[in-house]
Amino acid sequence: MKFSSIKEYFYRLQSVCYALLLLPLGLLIVVYFTKSQSESFIVEDEQYVLVLKILFTVIAIAELTIVHLFLKSKFKQIMVLPSLGDRLDKFVSISFIRTAVGITSSLIMLLGFFLTGNNWFIALILIILCIVFFQRPTPSRLCQELQLKGSEKELILNGELK
Repeated sequence: MKFSSIKEYFYRLQSVCYALLLLPLGLLIVVYFTKSQSESFIVEDEQYVLVLKILFTVIAIAELTIVHLFLKSKFKQIMVLPSLGDRLDKFVSISFIRTAVGITSSLIMLLGFFLTGNNWFIALILIILCIVFFQRPTPSRLCQELQLKGSEKELILNGELK
């Protein structure tokens, strides 16, 4: 990702992540209003609904946990890169992966709502999207995850060296 300043870097990065967050929200609105008018769902048996609740929740938690651990190891690899520019470029891909996996997990929950009409899935969609929102790329998060110190940290947090 090419950028002319640190502020532009974070503006672009956060804009893309916010735009990606709108995808499951838009689909949730469409599915909710479509299903609220028809009131017929593919899975209506309570036993199957319970199985889907457990299955989809476990899949989403496993997916989020595995990616969290994977990204933690990627951060260790990025921290040793000599150039701050290289580390910033790698941080972009990690941010997109983190956001995309969160969105995928919320889409799995959306599928559960589509199949069952159970509000449990809506709550989980919103929880996952809140988690993704709070994990958005910010200057302080970048400094924390890449363990920046000194002038690099000052450059990221203030947008310039003083």
